[in-house]
Amino acid sequence: MTLANLQDHCRASIAEHGFIAFPEDMLAAMSAEQADALRTEFGARNLMLLPDHEREFFAWLRIHDVAVWRDLWEADEQPYLVSLAHLKHFCGNGTQGAYIIRDLLSVPNYYFSPELFLEKESADFMAAVRERFAQRDALTLAQMLALEASVGPVDIWHFAYRYDVDLETAKKAVATLVNDRILLHVPQADHLTQYFDVD
Repeated sequence: MTLANLQDHCRASIAEHGFIAFPEDMLAAMSAEQADALRTEFGARNLMLLPDHEREFFAWLRIHDVAVWRDLWEADEQPYLVSLAHLKHFCGNGTQGAYIIRDLLSVPNYYFSPELFLEKESADFMAAVRERFAQRDALTLAQMLALEASVGPVDIWHFAYRYDVDLETAKKAVATLVNDRILLHVPQADHLTQYFDVD
């Protein structure tokens, strides 16, 4: 799909809906360069609707942790509209892209990324986890979470959804990693901003 095709789709979607909605197959075929060009052209005045798979996740979240859902979406007349700055997380990713939860104000955040590892304390632990993963040995939930956070941002809700575990069990995995001084848990959004670029 060419950039011109994508631009035409954006204009048609804005005219019809007042926002940009991308089908999953269009997102899967989109390059990072095309996503950046669309953000530059349309991002100042337009929002995008989260993809189907991510809206399904938020429907799950509304049932399993309504306080988090409310913090994110309750004030919005039309939920699931986000800045085009987030398009880069979905292009070329199929159903793997996610709108990572990291700026909750009324409830604690459970956001983790490579920057939140305690470097000295976590080095041996992560080397052992990577070795177990490479050998296809079973991993504990805490090890799985650490492995995911070591390669990129993850929040506990997407993690629980993806692995079909209840949230309390997932939060116990966080507590294990924090108590073992592997990972930092920074629950306040204003303190978290130092660990990621604000879009």
